[in-house]
Amino acid sequence: MKNKSVTDRLSFLAEQFDVFECSNTEETTEKIKILEENNFTPTIITSLNGNVLAILSKKQNEKRLNPTKKVSVCSDVFASMIGADPTENKMYLQWMLNVFIRFIKDDKESSLASAIRFVVEDLPQANLYLQLFEDNKRKRKFIDLCNGSYSLKDVTDPTNINQYKSLAQLFDAVDPFIEKEPSAVERTLTKFVQSGQAEIPVKDRKFTLYIPKTTAASVVFANFANWCTAREGNGMFNSYTQNNLKPNGKHSDIYIIIDNKFFTGESKDIYQIHFETNQLKDYKNGQNVSIFESVLNESEGLSNFFYEELMEMAKGFKRGIDNNTYLDYLIQFGFAESLFELMDENIPSIKFMTREIPRLPDMSRFKNVDQMIITNAKMVELHPSIGSLSNLEMLVLSGNKIKSLPKEIGMLSKLEFLNLDGNPIKDIPNEIKYLDVSNGGSLHRIGVNETDIGRDNYLKLKELLPTTNF
Repeated sequence: MKNKSVTDRLSFLAEQFDVFECSNTEETTEKIKILEENNFTPTIITSLNGNVLAILSKKQNEKRLNPTKKVSVCSDVFASMIGADPTENKMYLQWMLNVFIRFIKDDKESSLASAIRFVVEDLPQANLYLQLFEDNKRKRKFIDLCNGSYSLKDVTDPTNINQYKSLAQLFDAVDPFIEKEPSAVERTLTKFVQSGQAEIPVKDRKFTLYIPKTTAASVVFANFANWCTAREGNGMFNSYTQNNLKPNGKHSDIYIIIDNKFFTGESKDIYQIHFETNQLKDYKNGQNVSIFESVLNESEGLSNFFYEELMEMAKGFKRGIDNNTYLDYLIQFGFAESLFELMDENIPSIKFMTREIPRLPDMSRFKNVDQMIITNAKMVELHPSIGSLSNLEMLVLSGNKIKSLPKEIGMLSKLEFLNLDGNPIKDIPNEIKYLDVSNGGSLHRIGVNETDIGRDNYLKLKELLPTTNF
């Protein structure tokens, strides 16, 4: 009777989650045809190697602003989740299906990537964490630790698996019950370096940078991080490093940053970076995190290493500065000037509409630039070298966070249009008056919002630029 009960449960879930056969193209095509006959617009979700994982279908509803979304799950994914459920009656299968479908229905690029990683990479971790959950969920210690965890503040009943929205959240709950001995890890890393299976290019007072070169060297962190590459036997280390190439043609690397307090058990902070797949994860393996303030700003050695490493790869990227992941990381890591280092110094115009550029670096080598448009870039500072752009006719910096203008801005004698709209400018130099036609400048129009800069600054500009249109 027990086996029949499990079979009935699996059949019920297969129907509820619209599981379809996907072992060949014909079966998937037939499923697409059925969905289209029911007025759905289907989109196939595949892994990086082209395997079908699911179908996201949408149907427009006249009574609703947003379309109805339906997810059909591939039978191979369904079978993998059955295998990942450690319980005899497969009581956690529905939770895994819900996590997968929730990511897909969110219908964002990052969420779809999370859905794919969940079924392609993370099911071995799911198996481990679900077993730990099953073994410990009834213990008072488990409940008390969950209730005291800030990251689990939305989980009102820690014993209910359906209240955990992701594998990362489940990891937070079971993490205290994973056997760990961080003091032994440092010795293990040294052994792998000595045997040529890993490198430690940076080790300073606060951080250690570890680059594993083999699967064995990568799984050292199996009990400390929720990374698929750290899990023994799943082959994901080779998948990431062997199947992805750097611009120089060499196999890609996985970089692991370790807070040195980790080795004494005082910190859990370890980070894994894989540039080719655009992943920077903390030990929880959730959404990509930022390490600029907490790590790179604290370690000159790490900062210099990643600048040299990323700059070499960014320069070797054949498609220039567009869609250049290495350049994106350089900027994210605080090297906004690298964006301009990769540009031809004879370029006539510089235009960036959405790329994050916190500070405008030294621009003195761009003598031929007559247009510069940098909007919505979170820019907070202009370099004084802006004044050396003697041919600049248009300067658009709208939607940024600039609080002061350098006095050198008054040297732009050919500037005809200046747009500062959306910037909370508090400091306006008197030298800006030299942009006005009445003082030998060429400025015809300035875009600025009185609400952003305040009434006094607005009146000051009016006085300094008497012939300029506002």
